[in-house]
Amino acid sequence: MVTLKDLLVLVVVYVYVFAVIGVGEGLRRWRRLEPEFTRKMIHFFAGDAILFCPFFDTPQLIPVVPLTLGLLIFFTTPRSPFKSLRSMFEVMARKEDYATGHIYGPFYYIVSVGIVVAAFALPFGAAYWPLFTLGAFALFSMFYGDGLAAIVGTRWGRRKYAIRGNMRSLEGSITVFVMSIVSAVITFMYYSYFGFWPSLGMLHPRLLTAALFGIPVTLLLTLASLSASIYTSLVTLAIVGSLLASVVEALSPRGVDNLTLPLLLTPLFVLLAYFASPWYFALLQLPPLL
Repeated sequence: MVTLKDLLVLVVVYVYVFAVIGVGEGLRRWRRLEPEFTRKMIHFFAGDAILFCPFFDTPQLIPVVPLTLGLLIFFTTPRSPFKSLRSMFEVMARKEDYATGHIYGPFYYIVSVGIVVAAFALPFGAAYWPLFTLGAFALFSMFYGDGLAAIVGTRWGRRKYAIRGNMRSLEGSITVFVMSIVSAVITFMYYSYFGFWPSLGMLHPRLLTAALFGIPVTLLLTLASLSASIYTSLVTLAIVGSLLASVVEALSPRGVDNLTLPLLLTPLFVLLAYFASPWYFALLQLPPLL
């Protein structure tokens, strides 16, 4: 059931996203910069709205935000009958966008956010919601890793390489790796504070249910303690996940990395977490992944 708190947080999220766009465009005009500046501001900071996800009482409501913003961006064209949408197009459009009539980069960006959030918030009554940390890790790798890699590769990239005709730089790929590590630290620490994986906060009700049904809680906790150290698992996941982010970004065709990074990395991160701490999935009583 949607609560008043849900509606208030929903309003805050919309205000935040449009504030990022407004501030970015204001700074661009003040400094007389290219529209690419506003686009990068949106890439870096608009997606940070997922930091509000833990404040929702009803996670099933969250996909409404990327759905509505995705529709808005899709209809943001130079031929729109609405002046505000034509102006928004000019704020974010690159040269190639004028040929297609759509700003596909931001559109793919919001579509990825929507799909990742919905994948954790909707199925099985939000049973997978405690694992949203992993989806957030993939999304932040796109926000910061891919976003900064383009800047670093363009300005300081000296060691170039090509994969299927797509030019990349070693400096840009290293940037993806480093910023993905940063993303892992941010997401693991932030979401665990609210009880998401890797915290055990959301497991307490399930442990109580297990006890009521006669499953020895001590046995479950013993199995958990026999698993690899949670800190070792987190470090391993952060490093391997960041390497995967660098590889996926390097292999992605130009223009679609806003799709490939989150949508490929999220299931990979979930699998890595499953192998690192299968007991967590057992305690969550999730459907088996394999």
